Amino acid sequence: MSRQSIDLPQLSVFSPPYSSFKPIEVGWVPQTLPPRGEAIVWRLCDSARQEQEFDWLATRPVGLPLIVVLPPVREVSRALPLLGYIPSLDPKVILPSGRIVSPQRLRGLLGAPPRQLPRMVVGYLSRRQLLTTDAIRRDVRRIFELAPATRSIAKLAQQASTSRRTLGRRFADLGLPVPSHWLQFARLLHVAVRLQNEQTAAFRIAARYGYPDGFTMSNQMKRLIDARPTEIRQCLGWEWIVEAWLAQETRTGGLDPDLHREAVSMYV
Repeated sequence: MSRQSIDLPQLSVFSPPYSSFKPIEVGWVPQTLPPRGEAIVWRLCDSARQEQEFDWLATRPVGLPLIVVLPPVREVSRALPLLGYIPSLDPKVILPSGRIVSPQRLRGLLGAPPRQLPRMVVGYLSRRQLLTTDAIRRDVRRIFELAPATRSIAKLAQQASTSRRTLGRRFADLGLPVPSHWLQFARLLHVAVRLQNEQTAAFRIAARYGYPDGFTMSNQMKRLIDARPTEIRQCLGWEWIVEAWLAQETRTGGLDPDLHREAVSMYV
């Protein structure tokens, strides 16, 4: 029996403080919705439960990144029927079996900054069926690209070669939060990614992104996603932060609950 088969359950949740893997069963639901810094780890094997697990993972609760661990080389052939379908689960990463599958390594992968945060966020929200047109996907991506150096929607609209009114109408027509809310959140998400990957003091990171001080940034973070910088650093990943913002927007009427009722109904 390999060391991996002893240490890594077939299906597990990886949660703060990221020291171990907790076995779970199909149908598991996080204690906190939206989840905060949790990920699901799925070890592929030839178990009879594999197809059932695949079906559940395809409809797993939102905000839960998936880490897939392949079988050892000598056992890969037994998992071949599902291997071609793994990308449809939108895994965060697919790993070979071996020593790389350790809490320390996975913690680093979970907290690693996305290479292209705007593209990753737009892709995630598109799969969530919240961004349903090419135009709105371009708008949201542009907001996230410009957010680190842009403080107003008027300036952002100018840089995007459109008017503030036109931009606002596109979001309103789809039941989405107003552009200014997207800009505030986009800037905050950039800050959150830096908080998770740098030991720099929070107030210095806040200043880098245009906040007057760390206190102002922390208060806006609490208002937008109901979390403080300390929790952002303890609960890794960005998907849960997106879901926390969507939940707040839904509660305050900024996001139309009917737009994606199946996903947001658990929050309201």
